[in-house]
Amino acid sequence: MKLIAKILLVLISIPVILMCLLSINIRLQFLSSGFWISAFEKGDVYIKTSSVIENKLITRVVAEGGKESDVTVLSGLISPSSLKYFFENNINSLLLFANGKSPEMMVYVPLTLSDALEGNDYYNLENFSEKMTMTEFLEKFNVIGVNASDLQMISRLGIWSWAFVAVSFILLVIIIFLMYRLTQAGKRLVAPAVPLILSAILIIGASYAGKFGGRVLAEGFTGSPNIGTSLAAIITPPVIRDVAKIWIIFGASLFILGVLLLFIKKPLYNSRIHKPE
Repeated sequence: MKLIAKILLVLISIPVILMCLLSINIRLQFLSSGFWISAFEKGDVYIKTSSVIENKLITRVVAEGGKESDVTVLSGLISPSSLKYFFENNINSLLLFANGKSPEMMVYVPLTLSDALEGNDYYNLENFSEKMTMTEFLEKFNVIGVNASDLQMISRLGIWSWAFVAVSFILLVIIIFLMYRLTQAGKRLVAPAVPLILSAILIIGASYAGKFGGRVLAEGFTGSPNIGTSLAAIITPPVIRDVAKIWIIFGASLFILGVLLLFIKKPLYNSRIHKPE
């Protein structure tokens, strides 16, 4: 009976460990503006995105009978510095709202084409950008399919992420405690060690597979005719690399802990009461 219980706990513990890892990714990375800003900076996302958009515009303009010089009027809108400004401000605004630190989600809107044609300083567009609430943005640009309840859900992501972290780790502690209790005194702690080692191998393997997939995506789709695919090929690899770092650290820690548990025995408890002679 104990053996069956141990096997069930081992099988349950592996997805719970993966839940713990996912909760760390969500709480400490995806809901942190620093994660996105750092990943984009290290991955040269703004430079590559600017180049891709400019090339697409030039191709389109030339195909329609225009000249490459006609695109220069938009050079400020798609310069790396402008993209960096708009990306970072909107990321910060979104995540402040998602973490419950701002009552409203603010949106930074770049210059319209008519504004650019008026001769503004294209390389200092932040001075001319428009800041508005998401509600105002949806109304102004007549965006359908998004309502107030959707925005309210976003504002709860921070709380939900902390709850996810707490529940995941509490479940893991309970499962490991139960496996410890089911281990006979004097025996090695194999039961809790096995899921830690298996999870570590799975996590480390997945992290390297993800990094490889990111490289394939970057090499195979950056020059795609579809601009959405090209942008995904630019943005995704640096994000995967930073996520994979956490996975490798987490996996390595689990592996070391699991190996250590293999050499630790559950203490023997002397239940006899020694009476003084």
